[in-house]
Amino acid sequence: MRSSLIIFENLDEDDVAWIHQACRKASFAAGTTLVECGRANRKISLLLQGRCQVFAADGRLLDTLSPGDMMGEISFVDRRKTTARICAETDVVVAVLEEDVLQEKLQSDTAFAARFYMAVASVLAFRLRRNLQVAISADADVLNSSQEFAGEIDVVDLDSTAKAGARLSYLLAHLL
Repeated sequence: MRSSLIIFENLDEDDVAWIHQACRKASFAAGTTLVECGRANRKISLLLQGRCQVFAADGRLLDTLSPGDMMGEISFVDRRKTTARICAETDVVVAVLEEDVLQEKLQSDTAFAARFYMAVASVLAFRLRRNLQVAISADADVLNSSQEFAGEIDVVDLDSTAKAGARLSYLLAHLL
């Protein structure tokens, strides 16, 4: 959920409205693989309902995604094959932004592009910091995505976090 707050902290209301109209909603049954490891994936999905599990190539559970979490952003940005497999742990609903739709928006609206890439970069920076803390912390539970770390939500960021939460709530309410 923290990643969704980072995403929507960087986007504005017009961006959220565009995402609302541009994405398509898709439902998947528990056990369905949404992202296959080692494959090309050029779409970005936002988990709206349910939970997904993220597995490394060797089958290790890496993370559990909850509503508001993004999928596919790494491969969208670096245009390489996926490095993980994502499976629906429960029945899920996702909002899917197809590559051609998103690329057209990014090319035609540079202000949106700047905010969007800042949002993605901020999510990736958050994950990198979290993973570095996990790697150096002997007490960290690598498989527990709810593990909290010092400074994860800065008190200074509470106002923007509240706005991000409202944007996410809007999107969830209008897409579900």
